[in-house]
Amino acid sequence: MKALLPFAGVCLSLAVALAANPATASGASGPEAVAHPHNEHPHLAVSDTLAIEQIFQAALQLAPEQSLGGAYQQQADAQQQLSRRLIANRPRLNLSYWDDQAGDNNGLREMEAGVAVDLWRPGERRNARALAESFEQGVNAWQDYQQLAVSGRLRDALHQLNNRSAQREHAVAAVADAQRLLDISETRFKAGDIARADVMQSQALLLETRQQLLEREAELVDAERQYKTLTGLQQRPARFSETRPGHQRIDQQHPRLRLLLAQRQQQAERVQQQRHAAAGNSTVSLGVRRERGSNLEPEIESLGLSVSIPFGGSSHTAAASSAAAVALADADVRVKQARLQLQQQLHEVEHELDMLGESLNYATQARDLARRQWQMAERAFATGESDIRPTILALQQYRQSQLQWQLLQLRQQALISSLRQTVGEPL
Repeated sequence: MKALLPFAGVCLSLAVALAANPATASGASGPEAVAHPHNEHPHLAVSDTLAIEQIFQAALQLAPEQSLGGAYQQQADAQQQLSRRLIANRPRLNLSYWDDQAGDNNGLREMEAGVAVDLWRPGERRNARALAESFEQGVNAWQDYQQLAVSGRLRDALHQLNNRSAQREHAVAAVADAQRLLDISETRFKAGDIARADVMQSQALLLETRQQLLEREAELVDAERQYKTLTGLQQRPARFSETRPGHQRIDQQHPRLRLLLAQRQQQAERVQQQRHAAAGNSTVSLGVRRERGSNLEPEIESLGLSVSIPFGGSSHTAAASSAAAVALADADVRVKQARLQLQQQLHEVEHELDMLGESLNYATQARDLARRQWQMAERAFATGESDIRPTILALQQYRQSQLQWQLLQLRQQALISSLRQTVGEPL
């Protein structure tokens, strides 16, 4: 008798709650009451015709790194123009004027005007062209990498939608099952077959499932908000799934590796560029001069040519390019780290997919067994051969096994998308 006191207290509390809000767990079982509880945030429209390519292009336009592609292209174009120049740096205009008015004032005057240009060092122009080509490769690699990055974010959002939508559908079905069980309980109670406490247990189960439905609704709204932030769309696809990739290996054409390798090549060319800059350029100057020694002497006009050639200073060259050499070594490390990380991620996803296939087989058997048990328990309760408690347990076990099976299926689809993402295949 003492063991029944806590349960009686719970039932009394539920009775008070039901009396205060009879619509919450009444026998009314309209589809709107079950499938569409009060929700301040309407769901996105589900479209069967919305193509993944449309969603991807919408997400690509809203990607926060979208402007980087234009900046990289401007950098490549500027370096390409620089490599086509005939001289290494900008030409310089040299002007000079001398007179002795502040000194002896004999009429000495000298004026000179000239242009000085820096010549390319051996290999420097070739280095400039190679840097321009590496920038252009970096632009192409960045575009592919950006598409892969956007694909990753969109895949996560779409699978999150799949997951939350499936859990909401499961919660809707659970409410419908609980409502049907309550209808049977009330019918048997009116016939005098069961006690009021059994009906209250059915009512408590319905309240619990409706509470769970509200939680699943909120989770679905959050997933839809994330999807809408990424794409800006007011529609979502009815379903999203992918097939296994054609190849399951990490190669040099992976967008992430291509971008890192392009950046590594750029840094290698910058090392050579720093060495050339530190060594200095030969300078050719061409100028004209007008001069006279005094007022009594005629002015003399002349044309002059001068050449300046730097030499020596290997230690200065090495010191000036040391920072660029360290950056090159760091770029090599990033490439190796990225390759190892991708290889490890690929092995982990493949292993989880293999394990999940066996788990899904067991989950399917458990779901079918729990469904048969629930059907038998429901018939037994409806015909008066069983009481409410084992019926509720059978329903909860079936619903849990059904949800577990469906979540494993969704996890399998998400892992396939992760596998495509890992090997570098965008949407």
